[in-house]
Amino acid sequence: MRHIERYLLFTAVLIQFASCKKDEKSFVPVTGEYLPLQVHNFWEIKDRNKITITGTQVFENKTYYIVSDGSLISYYRNEKDKIYRKNGLSGGESLLYDFTASVNQEWNYELDGGTWNVKLLSKTDTVTINHTQVLNCYRFYFDNPMVADEENTVWLAPGIGFIKVKCMYCISNDQTLLRAEINKQLITFP
Repeated sequence: MRHIERYLLFTAVLIQFASCKKDEKSFVPVTGEYLPLQVHNFWEIKDRNKITITGTQVFENKTYYIVSDGSLISYYRNEKDKIYRKNGLSGGESLLYDFTASVNQEWNYELDGGTWNVKLLSKTDTVTINHTQVLNCYRFYFDNPMVADEENTVWLAPGIGFIKVKCMYCISNDQTLLRAEINKQLITFP
């Protein structure tokens, strides 16, 4: 009888400890803007500087979000599902991401006096991070035809934004999102 009581007590204690285990599921959005621009949003990508939206600034009656990527400051704005980037305080504006484009559509992007060719390669990619699949990612390819080995590809996920970068000149060729905070919601991939 005493063994049965000990067994039941031991089982009850095990059940109690098991029920206290922390759930490590992550919140991963499946809808939303492909580059959510809001002050305090940030993205931490493996082997890259943290990208943070630090504030807003108005140029020529247009509100831009100040995007800090280490020591680099850029200005982004969204107009009708197109992301424009202004380079520096006196730099020009150029179309960076076009979410209304058709797959394989191309356009030019001006950056620091150079012209990059941008091509939307996919609207339906799946990016897997630590066994978590993020569906319907847009994949953009960037190439500067005047420079060798500078090509890069950027994936943007719905409700998250930057989720993966692949580039020829980077320390790590395949860089994925470690964590982000989007609209005050922490996103991780345990």
